[in-house]
Amino acid sequence: MPDKVNKLQEKIAQSTLIPEKVDLLNELAEVLRTSDMEASLRTSKEAIEIASKANYRGGLAKSLWNAGVGCRFLSHYDDAFKYFEEALKIYEEINDPRGKAKVINSYANIYANRGDYQNSLKNLFIALELVKSVNEKELEAAILANIGLNYQEMGDYPTSLEYYLKSMQTYTENNLYIPENLYNNIGIVYQGIEDYQTAMEYYFKSLELAKNKGNKLDTAFALINIAVVSSTINEHENALKYLNESLKTLENIGHKQGTTDALSHIGSAYIGLNDLDKALEFQFKVLKLREEIADQPGKAAAMNKIGDIYFSMRNYPAARKHYLDSLKVSRQAGNIINETKTLINLGNLSFRIGENEMALEYLSKALKLAEERNAKKEIFEIHKALYHGYKQLGNLPRALEHHEKFYSIEKEISNLESDKKLKALTVHHRIKDAEIEKSIAIRDKEIFMLKNVELAQLNEKLNKLNDEKNELLGIAAHDLKNPLSGILSFSRKIQKNFDTLKKDDICMFCNEMEKASEKMFELITDLLDVNAIESGKRSTKIEHFDLGVLCQRVVLDYTPRAESKNIRIHYKYDEVPKLTADRSALRQVLDNLISNAVKFTPPGKNVYLHVSHDANKIRFLIKDEGPGFTLKDKTKLFSKFARLSAIPTGNEHSTGLGLSIVKKLTEILNGDVRCQSGEGKGAEFIVEIPADFSSPESA
Repeated sequence: MPDKVNKLQEKIAQSTLIPEKVDLLNELAEVLRTSDMEASLRTSKEAIEIASKANYRGGLAKSLWNAGVGCRFLSHYDDAFKYFEEALKIYEEINDPRGKAKVINSYANIYANRGDYQNSLKNLFIALELVKSVNEKELEAAILANIGLNYQEMGDYPTSLEYYLKSMQTYTENNLYIPENLYNNIGIVYQGIEDYQTAMEYYFKSLELAKNKGNKLDTAFALINIAVVSSTINEHENALKYLNESLKTLENIGHKQGTTDALSHIGSAYIGLNDLDKALEFQFKVLKLREEIADQPGKAAAMNKIGDIYFSMRNYPAARKHYLDSLKVSRQAGNIINETKTLINLGNLSFRIGENEMALEYLSKALKLAEERNAKKEIFEIHKALYHGYKQLGNLPRALEHHEKFYSIEKEISNLESDKKLKALTVHHRIKDAEIEKSIAIRDKEIFMLKNVELAQLNEKLNKLNDEKNELLGIAAHDLKNPLSGILSFSRKIQKNFDTLKKDDICMFCNEMEKASEKMFELITDLLDVNAIESGKRSTKIEHFDLGVLCQRVVLDYTPRAESKNIRIHYKYDEVPKLTADRSALRQVLDNLISNAVKFTPPGKNVYLHVSHDANKIRFLIKDEGPGFTLKDKTKLFSKFARLSAIPTGNEHSTGLGLSIVKKLTEILNGDVRCQSGEGKGAEFIVEIPADFSSPESA
């Protein structure tokens, strides 16, 4: 790192061309960002001054963006926003989508720093669309990782891992370097689902990469995360060792947000060592820093932790003061999560000091806030506190009522956590596969360099089969698990409450079980059909039949489903003589296409089936008024397990296999299928098969 800085400084000193000098200063600012933030910001400001005087618009925009990033790292968020706004105006003026995406991504990072994850995600998805339009893969991968980070902070670990996987795949597929902070963030997800061993593997991998590159910022964050896991498994002395190293690094580079995080975790480690005075000392340092950088949510959280420590020390007046201060700041900042937590703490404290009416009032407010967000863990904590409170008051009926509620929610939370871990485990295997695929990609290059085309093609085929296997396992884990869970849940309700359930309730439960069974039956049928076709085990049965009757039956079968969505099926049939063909295959083709048309057409719209013929072929036109297909959709329209952009308009289930089956069966019929569609203009499928009107007898 020092060598790179020195070389850039030499080039800047020798440069006589203003655009070149501005570009070099910007490059230097980015290099310095992970080791000396103040120097990075000074360099960006120097670039701004030179670019402004020369009216070098592109260089000025990048300099402003660099300055904004520097301010964000130093927790000067208002200044960062100003720099980003100026940069965005110039990027819009010079029509630079990549530049706009970078700035909007940086806006999102500030929102995330302030705990406003919804606004952060909103900006990230805008940035993602912009960067996709210019095929800028490295920035696309970084934005995907930031989306994953937001979901991680919101506690949605499976979705977080999904985006981290997409980010990693984007880096890998484009032969780009995977940044150390991505490994760090993936480790945090595994820590969240209590897989500490895997979390540590990713943290140490991130630490090694960061140290090798001289990246002090990510080195410090990796050390913090290693320390947090160490504390979790009661290795508090080890945790302090890592945290002190991290704190020193963060203070040296001037990263105040990171410094407060390190100080806060040091305080937590001292709590683990039962040294509450030390813990209090560090939490007050955190509070002071949070106030300096105007981090209101962080300030409220620090006050809450100080209150917790005083509570443990039985200094109830001091605990109460800090809880009330935290409550006030949380409300001013609109931080409902911390407000709820503080109300719970005040409720528990009030019960402890005998202010029972006040305790009930605090907990009642907390329960209302928690229920509005459906925050299961907080609802559980509140009912548990109310149980102990009413028990203490001798009101056993109310205590029992809250005991039943917190016990029920505890089981629900346990099921949700298990489900999260299962989903995260599925994505974990996909991440491992992505890492293996990186090795395969490198090997493939070597194969092609050796001109071994045949082996490369075989390897590609094996990779494709492996992908299909993984997709199949994913469907089995997800698409079958959900309906099975529903059937199990409803059957248990009927069994447990049979004597008290009304007939209408039982019918409703049975109806839901029937729907779930239909979903599973559809999926299994599609999977078996694909397997039979591809393995050559599907028997062909040639029949002589009335095509008009077959088409009429298809329309009649789907009319009730269409009518339930206020959709009208228009059927036009040009008289066709009896046809000789595989009746079952043709019926399945029409079934799938009409089913899809109804599934993706909004209520109140229309679906059309028109059958016509000439001497050589029969033509089926199936048209809908749904969302149509994007250009990206069209590239994978008839692929197996294709997940397209359109969403069923009535919450219907889709396996992603229907159009693949249509394609294969049409080929069995010696025919052809194609699609004409524009985004937002519906879809029109055309199936053409040979017209064989001769009967088996005459043949």
